[in-house]
Amino acid sequence: MIENGSMLRNEVPVLVFHKVDPAFEWGVTRVNPQHFRRILSVLKANHYQTVSLYDLFNQNQRLPEFPLVITFDDSYDSIYEYAYPILQEFGYTATVFVITGFAGSLNDWDVNLGGIKFRHLSWAKIKTLSESGFEIGSHTVHHPDLTRISRDTLIKELTQSKSHLEDQVGKPVHFISFPFGRYNDEVIHECRQAGYRHGCGFWIRKKNDLSFVFERKAYYLFDNAWSLKAKLDHHWGRVIENIKLRAVNFCSHGTSLVKPSKFERYNK
Repeated sequence: MIENGSMLRNEVPVLVFHKVDPAFEWGVTRVNPQHFRRILSVLKANHYQTVSLYDLFNQNQRLPEFPLVITFDDSYDSIYEYAYPILQEFGYTATVFVITGFAGSLNDWDVNLGGIKFRHLSWAKIKTLSESGFEIGSHTVHHPDLTRISRDTLIKELTQSKSHLEDQVGKPVHFISFPFGRYNDEVIHECRQAGYRHGCGFWIRKKNDLSFVFERKAYYLFDNAWSLKAKLDHHWGRVIENIKLRAVNFCSHGTSLVKPSKFERYNK
């Protein structure tokens, strides 16, 4: 085990997945379950052990020699159906960021290329994951770009999702994942006011954000063993991974532009 202070906790790799699903989609956020199992096999072979975000940021918590955080954005049903049993095989847990307004429903907030839709986790499954040691975090109520909405709507998205999750799972919610990875100073301020300890994106805008925001590395359909190593290690390969991530993230902004009217209807 690593003693407190013997490693930089902000250097612990934090991976993010979205869908672990055999079903076809036109996007790149899906990973086939067999591929996901191979990823975990590589992690296990390299002695990685999963920890929660709460333990990662708890200075009194001892960390294993090779700590790793696995997170899931969007709380798709495939997390329970496919990722959960595979994670159990390897003795791993994860953090699931839930879009509370779509629990048990289809992902109508998304663009749904080709009309292909995916279902989100039901509250019953979210509770089961929580009871199994999975950490539950907020991904807001409706998955808006938090930098493009009014302050009043921002506060609702942050506070209502947190309180609903805490009521459902019976545990405090300490972390939030910013939809599309986008945030600004106002978002950080309101997150702190709402009681979140940290927020996660895909990269840090500026050094001062480090007191609240931490980075994660997303794993996509086109990733492989080489890119996984680059996401885990601090070496030159991360430059390429960051370029790929920014390209995918830039394309994802289209959702908040294509469907603003639907989001506004939710918040009337």
